[in-house]
Amino acid sequence: MPGPRMTTDALKERGKKHLSKSEEAKRRAAEVKVMQPKTAKPPIWLPESLKKDFKTLGKQLITAGIYTNLDADTLGRYLVAQRQYTAAFNKVQDFLDQEDVEEAAAWSNLQDKYFKQCRSCANDMGLTITSRCRLVITPPADKDNEDSNPFMTLIQGGKAANG
Repeated sequence: MPGPRMTTDALKERGKKHLSKSEEAKRRAAEVKVMQPKTAKPPIWLPESLKKDFKTLGKQLITAGIYTNLDADTLGRYLVAQRQYTAAFNKVQDFLDQEDVEEAAAWSNLQDKYFKQCRSCANDMGLTITSRCRLVITPPADKDNEDSNPFMTLIQGGKAANG
């Protein structure tokens, strides 16, 4: 089974597949391009108490190069699920302190649901280590890195000697 489709830049960066110029142009034309925002704008429905957290996480994701405005709702759902998980956790603790096992079990089920919601959104956003490891991000081209490539220096030196 083939792996996930990679961007043309990521494919070229890996260097394991040669694309002709026409194949590369065709691939690039088929790729979806989404502009990266300068700031993360929270969705309208997000409670005021979570907007600061939204902007903080959004800024980190923008810096990492993995956030667009299309991700605002998912990040908002993540923060809401996280807050609900925390509230359920506190309820479980209170009922366990009161030795009310039945109520603690009921709230524990809710806590588990909120945890799964939170984890699902975190995976979608690249907020977990495993989800970040699956991301394919193309680093920006570095001119200094190209000049320090010994193979390229050798080839260019040969060109200069022959030309």
